[in-house]
Amino acid sequence: MNFKRFVQDYFTFSRNERKGITILLILIFLLAIANNFLFYFEKPARIETNLLDSASRELGMMSDSLNREILSKKYFTFNPNTIDSIALDSLDLPDAVKFNLLKFRSRGGKIYSDSDFRKIYGVTEDVFSKIEPYLKVELKVEKPDLQMNGAELFLFNPNTASDIDFQRLGLTGKQVETIRNYQSKGGKFRTKEDFSKIWGISNSQKKALSEYIVFEENDNLVENTILTTNKILIELNSADSIALELLPGIADKLSKRIVKYRDILGGFYDLNQLKEVYGISDQTFKQIEDKVTLDVSKIRKIDLNFSDLKELSRHPYLKKELARQIVDFRTKNGKISDLSVLRDSMILNIDEYNRLKPYF
Repeated sequence: MNFKRFVQDYFTFSRNERKGITILLILIFLLAIANNFLFYFEKPARIETNLLDSASRELGMMSDSLNREILSKKYFTFNPNTIDSIALDSLDLPDAVKFNLLKFRSRGGKIYSDSDFRKIYGVTEDVFSKIEPYLKVELKVEKPDLQMNGAELFLFNPNTASDIDFQRLGLTGKQVETIRNYQSKGGKFRTKEDFSKIWGISNSQKKALSEYIVFEENDNLVENTILTTNKILIELNSADSIALELLPGIADKLSKRIVKYRDILGGFYDLNQLKEVYGISDQTFKQIEDKVTLDVSKIRKIDLNFSDLKELSRHPYLKKELARQIVDFRTKNGKISDLSVLRDSMILNIDEYNRLKPYF
C-alpha cells in the first residue's frame, strides 16, 4: 500500500472537520478546569445535631447493656449438685454447659468429685481450669455401684410399684420384667427378704433398696376385701396402675394408659384432663370423678430456659411448631422469666397459655 495515500485517506480533514475537532478540544479543556474548581462553590451539608445526639445515646445504652451483661456473669463458689437454674444462669459458664448440667441432674446424675465435672458435655480444659477453684462438691453418700447410677431412692411398696417407679429406683427393663414374671405367677412380696430373692438384682442394689421397702397393712385389700365404690378415694398424681384398677370401669389397659399419659403430661391439675385419655368415655368419667383427688403439688414442672426442642415438643400440649417458636424466641430474646411473656408476645393464645401454665 502506498504510504502517502494512506496518510491522505486517514489524516486529511475538511475545513468543517477541523472546526469540530477544535471545538471538542476546547470543551474538554474547560470541563477539566471546571472539575478542579467546582468544590469552591459547594455548600456544606447541615448536620442534624439532634439525630447525632440520639445515635450517640443509643450507642451508649447498647454499650452499658453489654457491660452490665458481662459484669452480671461472674464466678462464685457453688455445688454442681444443688445449684438452681437462676443461680446457674448468672455463673460465667457457656450456656451449653449449663443446659447439659441441668439435664444430667434431671436424669439422676451426680457429681462426686471435681474431676467428674469434666464429664459434662461442653466442658473444655479451658472452661474447667477457670471453674475448678469454685467447685464445692458435697455429697453425704458414697458413690454407689455402677448399676445404681442415676437411681432416685424413695419409699416404695414392691407389690404396687409401677414399672416407672422401678426404673426411677435404678432397675433395668430386664430386671423389671423379671419382677413382673414373678408376680404374674402369683408371687407376692411379704418381707424384704422376699424381694432380695429376685434373680438378676445385684447385691449393691438389694442393699440400697432394702432400706426403702415398705409394706402397707392393707396389701391384701384387693384380694380379700370387696370394696364399695363410695369408699374409694385415689390421688391421681401418685397412684400406680394397680391402684387405679380399683376404680369402676378402669381395667388393666386403661389404668396403664392413665399412668402413661400422666407421666407425659407431668401430672394432672384438673379432673377433666382424664377425658383426654383414650378410652375414657363420659360415662366412665362420671363413675370415677367423685372417687379421685388431685395433689397439684406433685406436678412436674418444665424449665422453659433449659429444655431443648425435643423435650418441649414431647409435651402433649405443645406441638412441634409451637415448641420451635418458643426456642427461637428464647434464642433471640434471652431468658424467659414467666410464661405470660409468650402470651403477651402472641406466641401462645389464651387457651394455650391457660393449659400450659401449671407446667411452667
